[in-house]
Amino acid sequence: MKKISFVSLMSLLFLSCCSLVAYFLRFASFKSAIVPLAIGFGIMVASGVFALCCKKTPANVICYVANSVALGFCIRSWYIFRGFDNAWWVILLVSLACVVYLLVFYALLYIPVIEKHFNLYFWLFFILTLVGYILVVANSVTTFVSTFGYYVIIEIAFIFAMCKGQKNIKGVFRDIVTSTFTVLVVAIIIALIMLECDLDGIDGADFGGEITKRKSPKDVSIDI
Repeated sequence: MKKISFVSLMSLLFLSCCSLVAYFLRFASFKSAIVPLAIGFGIMVASGVFALCCKKTPANVICYVANSVALGFCIRSWYIFRGFDNAWWVILLVSLACVVYLLVFYALLYIPVIEKHFNLYFWLFFILTLVGYILVVANSVTTFVSTFGYYVIIEIAFIFAMCKGQKNIKGVFRDIVTSTFTVLVVAIIIALIMLECDLDGIDGADFGGEITKRKSPKDVSIDI
């Protein structure tokens, strides 16, 4: 199996598993958005400790699955915090869109001038992704935009794994598992947004959605 095919498949499986976990957690009765976020963070910590203690292939598989489940808890936390939800097929399509993002990155490497200046290309691709995402956010109120943003963070880590010099599948998979620990970045971003909104007296804020202040007699909701 070619490296790009393997990384793409592992990326799709990881994000699809996360999406299904996030979807089915809608049936759990969490009293606060903090609870699933804390559970997700706990799973990541346990996965990290396990990865340090055992470096064999079966351990890598366990960490891979555990981190996917952890991301699912983080996404559910975000949905609870924001007060919205997405259908299972929507978040699965978002997962597929992220894999397409990876394939586009790889396909452009076939252009000789881009392949020759790989480092410049990588950072420009990343910056253009960020700019494009901000533009979409500024002109969209859809509920899946923030999910795509979180998933792209993970996908960029998969791109790192793909671009490393590993040749054999075991080595590539080990790099993939390492890249899945960027779930921690997603958890931190969500936690910081929750903390900032709490300090500012705001109940929820979406990258491309609605901001609603805690209501007092003079308060009104503000739509972006």
